Amino acid sequence: MRKSITDEQSPAFQFYAQDWITDPNRMKLSLDEQGAYILLFCHCWRSFKILNDLEILSKMCGCRLQKIEKIFPKIKHLFTEIKEDGIKYLICNQAEEERKEQVKNRKRRSIAGKLGAKIRWKEETLSESK
Repeated sequence: MRKSITDEQSPAFQFYAQDWITDPNRMKLSLDEQGAYILLFCHCWRSFKILNDLEILSKMCGCRLQKIEKIFPKIKHLFTEIKEDGIKYLICNQAEEERKEQVKNRKRRSIAGKLGAKIRWKEETLSESK
């Protein structure tokens, strides 16, 4: 379900243990809810979006349908539902924030690299001409 093969997709996201263990919102979740959330986050990271279908979500989380029916209402607020061609999908809010941050950092590093190269090659050209 990736957007397209040309979209740049990072294979990983930053996971800060301190942020995770001290997050008051995470502390409100049961262990099962935390596990389901992080698994669905990972699926959203890889695929950008996941089908909003409890049977599929239960398989993604490796649990029975009855279990995800209890869990998902408590973590649903961490996702945004979208519709494309009449099909309902979920997007993980935190994954999208991380994705935006990575794009911003990638652009910043690209600009810095280009500037550094420009300065370096200009200096080498000047020293060669002396």
